[in-house]
Amino acid sequence: MRGIKLLLLGAAVLMLAACTAQAVPERHDISGYIEAFEAMDFEAMWEYVSPDAGVDKDTFLSKHRAIFSGLGVESVEVSNLSGPDEDGVYTYTATYRTKDYGDFTNDYKLTVRPDIGGDAKVLWEYSLIFPEMEEGSTVRVETLKAARGEIFASDGTLMARNTYADTVYLDTQKVKDIAAAAAAAAPVTGLTEAEIVEKYEKAAESGTQIVVLARFLPGKLTDEQKENLSAVEGLGVDNKMYTPIRDYPLGESAAHILGYLGYPKDAPEGSPKVGVAGLEAAYQDELAGEDGKIIYIRDRWGRNVRTLWEKKERQGEDLRLTIKPDLQKKAYEALSTYLDYAKKQSGVAVVMDAETGYVEAMATYPSYDNNLFTFGVPEETWSFWQAAESNHPLFARATQGKYPPGSVIKPFTAVAALESGAITPDTAFDGVIEDNKWLPTEPGWDGGTITRISDSGTPLKLSNGLINSDNIYFAFIALKLGAEPFAAYMEKIGMTSAVPFDLPVASAQILNEGNSLTRSRLADSGYGQGELLVTPLQMAAMYTAFANGTGDIMQPVLVEKTCRTEGLDYVTVTETQPTAWVKGAVQPGSLNTLAPLLQAVVEQGTGKGARVNGVKIAGKTGTAEKSDDKSREISWFAGYWLDGYYDRLVLVMVDVATEEGPVKFDIARELLAP
Repeated sequence: MRGIKLLLLGAAVLMLAACTAQAVPERHDISGYIEAFEAMDFEAMWEYVSPDAGVDKDTFLSKHRAIFSGLGVESVEVSNLSGPDEDGVYTYTATYRTKDYGDFTNDYKLTVRPDIGGDAKVLWEYSLIFPEMEEGSTVRVETLKAARGEIFASDGTLMARNTYADTVYLDTQKVKDIAAAAAAAAPVTGLTEAEIVEKYEKAAESGTQIVVLARFLPGKLTDEQKENLSAVEGLGVDNKMYTPIRDYPLGESAAHILGYLGYPKDAPEGSPKVGVAGLEAAYQDELAGEDGKIIYIRDRWGRNVRTLWEKKERQGEDLRLTIKPDLQKKAYEALSTYLDYAKKQSGVAVVMDAETGYVEAMATYPSYDNNLFTFGVPEETWSFWQAAESNHPLFARATQGKYPPGSVIKPFTAVAALESGAITPDTAFDGVIEDNKWLPTEPGWDGGTITRISDSGTPLKLSNGLINSDNIYFAFIALKLGAEPFAAYMEKIGMTSAVPFDLPVASAQILNEGNSLTRSRLADSGYGQGELLVTPLQMAAMYTAFANGTGDIMQPVLVEKTCRTEGLDYVTVTETQPTAWVKGAVQPGSLNTLAPLLQAVVEQGTGKGARVNGVKIAGKTGTAEKSDDKSREISWFAGYWLDGYYDRLVLVMVDVATEEGPVKFDIARELLAP
């Protein structure tokens, strides 16, 4: 009996040995699988996959190709290969090297089973791609969208905001009577009832729940319209989800400051909108921020079970402007009230704080509603904007329009002559004037007669010459000064360059390219004609030298600071400090001489039309001929408060028919009134 037991025990040992040999055969080499894996030859890898793995070839190949391609895996490296153990399990480390996301390194366990022929076969499972994966898992690569920064006025009023359009929609799962819904929606959306029914039927057939019928800018739908639509089963108006937009509450009054968004030319489908004009374009990089990206494993229930790689988005920066919104609207309203584009009238109004250079308002007429770019400008509107009769509303006249300054340049001509010693305040004109015309008698004079509007009295000196804006006197002192000193001073105060600003500014000029400052051009330039050209913004900045009492020309500022959200904090990224663009543009002695004269211009001279009850104002008028159209004139007024802490400087420029220039005073008074 004992012998039988020993025999049976021996047989059991032999059987166990046989089973062990079958589970972990001598031949379980997986080097071929590993080599194919490192070569990313997924077809070759499949040849080593066991039929018991529970995955078909198409799924195996498509899963590997999609993930490795999506991650941009350039190579695979397997290391620390160990095994098999008695259960046929290998362990190893695999590193996926990518160009954009670095290396993904993980430890793996791989189980081998022999097939009928004894060859090693891999019991493949999803965790052999990434350890956290299982059937139903996916590797997701998603963009973390950065929110575009918003633009605020100085008081915190939103001037460019991220919001949602009013979207009229059908919910196909809630519609009870499509005919009734179509009848209610058609008058509002502009669609026919038949078109609405067709949209509904197509959506219902395809299983689409929400059908957008029309989108409207905020404020275009009345509360009554919204209520009537929402009262119909299946109809709704959404303003929180379906149609994100960029909205400009100030509309045409600030369009040239803010600009608008549009799609880049030749951009691929799905590209985001970018700034096309105004601050939206000038600060595109800051406003747009930078999108982030996250790569993660999502399980069958949609959960993130592991983040493989992440780059946080950088939120767009907000712009905090120096603009005072009420003053900005007032400036545009004044322009649009007193000017008429149909008469080819146009104009600019700039309001600045002369001490800081902060631009508090900068309006251009005619203008355009930048909200129209949200859904595409209607063809008829775009065609009108391009036509001459519209008077070019898209043109940013304040910063890009170059105009002859006329007599607003005269105080600077006086400064150049005074500070060079060419004249004193008592220097009197010594020529002969007949019928308000003067023909210089100097040898080599290359021009004609110089004309003034009216008799300024005698003796003709700086005081009555400036108060009455006498062209003859300023031609006279320019000739006494000479071409080189005149040009040098004009260059010093920026008349050969563009004033630095947050928006592109066209460069000022003394002469057309290739021309020289002849005696006649010098004389004409002395009173603001000749070939002098300057933008309204730059001329406004130049007058800060008189208005702030320091003689410094302040650099105009539109963007005071940029800010963004970082975690729970709202931080300042950049901040602009008041900066003198041209220090010492006007010396103290010249300031003392000219300050009372500029006040007298408004109180008793050519600027009387700008007087405002209860406010002391100094300033200078200017009228210049247009070189290309003698029937029109460029008419200016630059004025500023003298009442202590009221540091307001106003510049108005209008392009109008001859004799229509006094309209500038109507506009200026609106802005100079407290």
